[in-house]
Amino acid sequence: MAVTLHRAPVAEIDPLTLYRILWLRVTVFVVEQQAAYPEIDGRDIEPGAELLWASEGDTVLATLRVLREPGNTRIGRVATAPDARGRGIAADLMREAIQVLDAEAPGIPILLDAQAHLASWYGRFGFVVSGEPFAEDGIPHLPMRRTRLSTARLVLREWTRDDRDRAFLFDMYRRPEVRRWLGDGRVMTDEAEVDALLDRWTGLADGILGVRAVETADGAPLGSVLLKRIPWSASVCDGHPDDIEIGWHFHPDAWGSGYATEAAAAVLALARKHGIHRIVAVTNPANAVSGAVAERIGLRAVGETGAYYDTTCALYVSADGGGVPAVHG
Repeated sequence: MAVTLHRAPVAEIDPLTLYRILWLRVTVFVVEQQAAYPEIDGRDIEPGAELLWASEGDTVLATLRVLREPGNTRIGRVATAPDARGRGIAADLMREAIQVLDAEAPGIPILLDAQAHLASWYGRFGFVVSGEPFAEDGIPHLPMRRTRLSTARLVLREWTRDDRDRAFLFDMYRRPEVRRWLGDGRVMTDEAEVDALLDRWTGLADGILGVRAVETADGAPLGSVLLKRIPWSASVCDGHPDDIEIGWHFHPDAWGSGYATEAAAAVLALARKHGIHRIVAVTNPANAVSGAVAERIGLRAVGETGAYYDTTCALYVSADGGGVPAVHG
């Protein structure tokens, strides 16, 4: 008998099927894992909540839950019946849920709390660890996050810690022509520096904010595009709301093809769609190429400022974002 996948809110699920779904969840999470906790937690009936399940005839083989939260979506309650494991059924459900959420809300993070021993399994679907480990009902967990945003030629996704991503980042940031305009210009000399960089980037992720890998549709890595809170200089008076910075770092092999403009424009559109109106880009005043990218995506040049990073930058601001912040010496 064929396995079929289903998706529906609780109110639209046949009572016997819903009973079987909840029975499976209790069997796995309460009985098998010996965790006495409120498995039926009230979240299944929240607005936007849906259950996905796989069945073979009347038998529920696997299930998961989708929640739609402010600023992100969430997958949880992923469970497979003991005698149905090893058949790839939960993976089919994950792919179905991800496809639905990516189509519905492109670029919005999908979050989940993974049991620690399953983190690599979730990694197969593009999830990366996004915070510190924690224990829930005595079971080690890891928060994980996945984002995906596509353009005509590109895919924007989370950076991972797999060998391919790490090797690419080291190769990009060891090049003087890339580091020339960034910070103090120091190039990477040790591959271990990539892990420290990825740790910093993990800390920047918040809703749609974060640093995204940019790759071609067939998976060739090109560089990074960032959307993050920008640090004020010490000379700026307290009380300013956070400014949001957009930026881009690309491998020299990707220069000259419009990739930075295409990726940054997609992230800028995502930010505006989600209510971020003041967006800034800052460059070294001598970096005319990066300034041209800022103007191509619709930011306007407003002169130089010392308001950010404790240095003098050329500033580009979204059309409705105001001018240069006041700097007090």
